[in-house]
Amino acid sequence: MASNHPVLILGMHRSGTSCLAGCLEAAGLHLGAVNTAAPFNKKGNREPEHIRELHDALLEQNGASWNVPPAGPLDWPADLLEALKQRTADLATENCWGIKDPRSAFCLKGWKSLFEPRYVVSYRHPSAVVSSLVRRSISWKRPMERADAYALWAAYNQRILDEVEETDTPFIRFGVEREEYSKQLKPICEQLGLNFETAMTFYDADLDTNSSDTSDMPEACKAIWETLERNRY
Repeated sequence: MASNHPVLILGMHRSGTSCLAGCLEAAGLHLGAVNTAAPFNKKGNREPEHIRELHDALLEQNGASWNVPPAGPLDWPADLLEALKQRTADLATENCWGIKDPRSAFCLKGWKSLFEPRYVVSYRHPSAVVSSLVRRSISWKRPMERADAYALWAAYNQRILDEVEETDTPFIRFGVEREEYSKQLKPICEQLGLNFETAMTFYDADLDTNSSDTSDMPEACKAIWETLERNRY
């Protein structure tokens, strides 16, 4: 039976969204064809390239990008909206399906015009995210300053909080011990009608490789972090 309620996995880049997507897929969430191997994601980023391309195109048309986020949610032009409809057609034949792409946080207007999405949010301590972003940017030979990485973390997470404010959205923290992650994941699987018994078969402690040095965390990030923590399962 087809579903008009896709599960959109939201979260800042480097915040455990890939881990969550993999766990939910193992529990029965249909993700379709996704990336299963990447240099900075041991088990792949679990993103559908054909959907990510649309998000990138929408951001670019508005003078933005994944690391230069827009000030707010974006309106979809008719051609991109039609492309989204076409590219989700196969996925939408499944009873329980979803997608993971951090860019989604700024692209939800189009999704909400076609579907009635449900959300799950993965978040991670800002300092750990910043360390991961900076390390990756050096490898990419496009260095990112820690201050810019913190600002990016804040922009994504504040947008997510704004988008899901009136919804019953579960939040899960990445970067905790396996037992704690499993404890958070169980009610999320139950809420989505997924099989928790198989969910943790995807989990790998090695997916979390960055510490949380809080010495340079801006006050603005601290306030957002506290809100995220209040919302978590």
